Amino acid sequence: MNTLQVQPVARKVTSVCWLPPRAGQAYTDTELYFVTGSSARHKELVLWTTDNPDFESESEPPSEEKALATLVAKVTHDGDVHDIAVVSADVIATASSYGTISIYDIQNNSLKLRESVTAHRFASGEPAVSTALEVQPVNSSDAEIASCGEDGRIAYVPLARLDALQAYEVDSTVVTGVCWPTPAQVAASTRSGQIKLFDRRSPAEASAVFADQTKNYSFECITSHPSQSFRLATGTDTGAVLLWDIRNPKKPVAEVFSVHESNVWKVRYHPADSSKIVTCSEDASIAITQWSSDKPSAPRDRHHLSGFFNALSIGCLDVCPYTRTNLLVAGSDSGNILMAKSASTEFSLF
Repeated sequence: MNTLQVQPVARKVTSVCWLPPRAGQAYTDTELYFVTGSSARHKELVLWTTDNPDFESESEPPSEEKALATLVAKVTHDGDVHDIAVVSADVIATASSYGTISIYDIQNNSLKLRESVTAHRFASGEPAVSTALEVQPVNSSDAEIASCGEDGRIAYVPLARLDALQAYEVDSTVVTGVCWPTPAQVAASTRSGQIKLFDRRSPAEASAVFADQTKNYSFECITSHPSQSFRLATGTDTGAVLLWDIRNPKKPVAEVFSVHESNVWKVRYHPADSSKIVTCSEDASIAITQWSSDKPSAPRDRHHLSGFFNALSIGCLDVCPYTRTNLLVAGSDSGNILMAKSASTEFSLF
């Protein structure tokens, strides 16, 4: 098992995301920025910077004394931060334990709340945790945020006007994750072990429902393939990851990978090599799994990363899509930021 670099930050890190380049399309920034969200005693958003590994000299070994990341700015957040989504290089959206969706501007190395709206409530009127959110993949000011919550609802929040949100009850249990396979389609995972697909034009009823009939899983998260909208991945409460091919909605194909020993909190396709999935878990490890190969009979490689000083759950991760170097950042219940990097396009470090 390979070792993650660990930086204590004295807060339970529950969400993390890389920010797009400030220099434009070509990533020439010598510094990278990312945002973390935290919970418990420190309900905060924190802006961090770290050196761009693409500019590091191979002959110069990394200094053990230098911090992995430097705190740039922080701001109090209304409730535990359950998820962060990037809108642009200077705008992010967050999901809160109080059921709110918030928009923050990043200007002059500071974080400033622009607007927020309560998107999730129980029938009693009490706020329900907003468990996850994702921004619609369109280059338009009319883009929407899809969020899900413990109230069993999916809410659609227009970025240009948060008060125009629409919410629909889609399940009797917790909706744990949401993603946009296409700009017109939303997929959601549920605690009852189902995937539900929705056409944004008819959002009140699911266009398809999938479940693994061989075992009773609870799904903790979901993501879609970056270029093949018929491929989905879900993480489960058992540590397994299910990869779905839904080209035939009546007979979806699910392949099961036993990756972790406990709950899988986040699953992502690697942005530079979508034949790999990256996951983090309650078992305090990150796994990189080769799920696809040019040779069907070839063994499926899997590598685990852990931190010697990180004994508790790793609840969030993000792989930087903007650098040639493979760069991963994660956060844990141990109060740590975790990092791993590799210059190899084959991700040989993992």
